[in-house]
Amino acid sequence: MLESLLRSGGAFRPLIARDTQLTEASVSRILAELRSEEIVEELRRPAPYVGGPTALVTLSNDIPVAGIELSNNRLSFGIGGLGGTVDYVERLPVSPQLRQEEFEQLFSDSLATMRRWTGTRGIAIRQAAFSIPGYSRTHANPIFPWDMERLSGFLGDALEGVPLAITNSVIAQAAFHRYSNVAAYPAEGDHLFLFVGHGVAGVVVNETAPIDAFSPFELGHMVIERGGLACRCGHKGCLEAYTSLRAISTIVGVAESEVLQQGDRFIDLLDLGRDIRERLRERLFLLGLGVGNALNLHPVSSVVISGWPSLMSDADRAAISAGIDESLLGGFDAERLKLSFIAPSIGNDPQAALYYAAHCFVRAGGLEAKAEPQAVLGENA
Repeated sequence: MLESLLRSGGAFRPLIARDTQLTEASVSRILAELRSEEIVEELRRPAPYVGGPTALVTLSNDIPVAGIELSNNRLSFGIGGLGGTVDYVERLPVSPQLRQEEFEQLFSDSLATMRRWTGTRGIAIRQAAFSIPGYSRTHANPIFPWDMERLSGFLGDALEGVPLAITNSVIAQAAFHRYSNVAAYPAEGDHLFLFVGHGVAGVVVNETAPIDAFSPFELGHMVIERGGLACRCGHKGCLEAYTSLRAISTIVGVAESEVLQQGDRFIDLLDLGRDIRERLRERLFLLGLGVGNALNLHPVSSVVISGWPSLMSDADRAAISAGIDESLLGGFDAERLKLSFIAPSIGNDPQAALYYAAHCFVRAGGLEAKAEPQAVLGENA
């Protein structure tokens, strides 16, 4: 039920009963319990039809969650609500070759600042999430070759008393797009979600499964040119080295840090001449090659791409289809494979981690997190 409310932003009881396949009596009983825990609230808002219900059920706006992201060469801390509001943000620049001990010091310093902010306001964090590129529960991280067991232990100790989830950056992005603007998301059913940002990563989205069960894959480290451009993973010729935000920033002549400041409309602010546009099309073609190869391994009928390619024109993005056509078994067929693009969400970290934290909160039912008396980030936390 909480998952349904997070996805919809609010619903009337009959719709909740339909989505959860519960009786309205069961919905009323569960909502009464959730109201007593101050997890949901009901707003006076008539249904858009005569004789309909007059109380819209929403998640409470007074449940703070924390999202922390290591991405875009910066460490970002944020605090917000379940509805996507952001009340606190701090971003610190980090080196692409950030060592684990350096991260731990930066994290501790930023956490102390966040504790002072929450402590003066009496805010109790109910759930925290940390997203990092390349993270996997079972494999080594190719982006940050750290000791993942040490990382988990450090974060658990630093955020003692606060429920914490660690996830891959692309999983957090999938959560952001699932919950932030459901109406604008073009795909239904199982599909490949591809995020092209500082890295290039994907996840096969199963609409019937919780996000934390998804398995990410680092598409950006598929080698497409032997001995090619150097990649941050240590190899040469990786797809990321040609198609990431950092790679194309050198083509358009804008530093990546400036791209992050300009955000989702940075392409609109540029005067792309024919030569630059042609070079970007070449990079989009390479992206298509990678997507086609990925689909050979895990066929799906729909691909949703988020990132700078979403800002290009339809004529430019046709290069992606051409790349898919050259690498996908059977070639690209618009009747067989739907290709969609959504807003790239450039520079808005740590909103993705905040949405993932909201997801984890509702997945846990919200009750356990509130019952933990130490779940407060204050001066004495």
